[in-house]
Amino acid sequence: MKVLLAAAAVVAAHALALTIMPSYGMAASYVFFFSSAALAMASVVFAWQRSGTPRDRRWWLLFASLALWTVGMSLSARQNYVLENSNPAPGDSMFFYILYVLPVLVTVSSAPVAARKHWATVIDLVLASLLGVLFYVRTFSIVSLEGAMGTKQALEVAYMLDFENVCLAIAALLRYIATDRADDHFFFRGVTAFFVTYAFSGFFYNHFVALNGHPEFGTSSWDALLDLPFLALFASAVTRQPRRHWHPPVYVIRFVQSASPTFLAMSVLGFGLMVIPGYPTLGIVAAVAAVVGIGLRGSLVQVSLVEEEYRLERRRDELQGLVFVDSLTGLANRRALDERLLREWHRPGQRDPIALLMIDVDLFKGYNDRYGHLAGDDCLRSIATGLLGSGLRASDFLARFGGEEFAVIAPGTHLGDAKALAEDLRSHIERMAIAHPSSPFGIVTISIGVAIARPSADGGPLDLLNAADRALYRAKQAGRNRVGAPEGPPLDAARPKNSRQLV
Repeated sequence: MKVLLAAAAVVAAHALALTIMPSYGMAASYVFFFSSAALAMASVVFAWQRSGTPRDRRWWLLFASLALWTVGMSLSARQNYVLENSNPAPGDSMFFYILYVLPVLVTVSSAPVAARKHWATVIDLVLASLLGVLFYVRTFSIVSLEGAMGTKQALEVAYMLDFENVCLAIAALLRYIATDRADDHFFFRGVTAFFVTYAFSGFFYNHFVALNGHPEFGTSSWDALLDLPFLALFASAVTRQPRRHWHPPVYVIRFVQSASPTFLAMSVLGFGLMVIPGYPTLGIVAAVAAVVGIGLRGSLVQVSLVEEEYRLERRRDELQGLVFVDSLTGLANRRALDERLLREWHRPGQRDPIALLMIDVDLFKGYNDRYGHLAGDDCLRSIATGLLGSGLRASDFLARFGGEEFAVIAPGTHLGDAKALAEDLRSHIERMAIAHPSSPFGIVTISIGVAIARPSADGGPLDLLNAADRALYRAKQAGRNRVGAPEGPPLDAARPKNSRQLV
């Protein structure tokens, strides 16, 4: 509130000075104009310092716009005091009043931080440079260095300024509304405050003051209107950012952010069309550059999106691999086992039995107690390597179930083949002859429980897990280092050993 009161006091003081000191009106107006611009530039530097780490460099582009406007005002003062020219539209100052929007236009047309690329900056700089040339050509095609030749030319300049200010005000307002980051919201709040205010005050001043019988500064108290945009920016930049009570839908944010690069290209296209009657080659070049620039930008964005999508997909696969891999043995983990078992159980057209082998390292606690947990980890890694090298089929799935337990899913396997596979695994580990003095066998051995089931609506994977676990318990109760079969008769007759294959 104090900032707003101070801004209102500046405007009131300007209007009062013009009223009580009409003979010094021009000097008073220039003093207030330069002071307001300086105040706005100081507030921009202050906002830049508050923008966090790293600091938002876009504030310096806004500072550059204000500096260009100040140069235009200085040239206007030179026309009045040095050249004694009272023309309301001298060419040099008009050019800078048009050119000053260029740095801010680049920021309004910029992509969000995450999407800013060096090639996009290069395209924007090329279009901005071309737009500066178009500004120059368009300005001096209407007025000379001394100013407009008549009211018609002055109106043309006024309409060009109106078009520029209104377009930039709309673009800034859209960017302000469609922000999802605090620093973007803070920056575009200041830009919007300045250009929306400038669009209204500039239109009123140009058409109803400067071109309506008051061609010089200081001849009307309405001069104080031109203080408003700078004071609005000052108030916006130095006050604390208010809490947002409304957030636009995400699709609105993404649409505006995606469309923002077209603001600069459309400006080049618009001014290119304006200069075609007098400079057809330059106008056509500008129109082509605008179309090519936005097309090239869109194509490069697509390339970046494809690369980013590929990178994210690869990263997702890597993370997914980490989620389903046991970090100690490098085998699949319990989560991967459960998912694979569910997938096999519900595989379309599944009619063959699924075998599940539950494997437990015998008396592993004694091994850990004697040699330590690090040696125990080495032992588990050796067992995992041994199990992998014991003749599993490509379709068989080996995983670490947890602790010293492992499991094998063998789809399309009947009971006889499953028991034969289990015996192969058991004997292979036995032949590795890993020393285990605490075991009655003197070496590390494993016990295996075997169970099979045909997928049906009457049962589920959990039934198969429970059956294999019970079979493992029977193997350990019978003396360990052996294979435990399921209770009761098998689901089907055993195939010959060489027939263990998918059908």
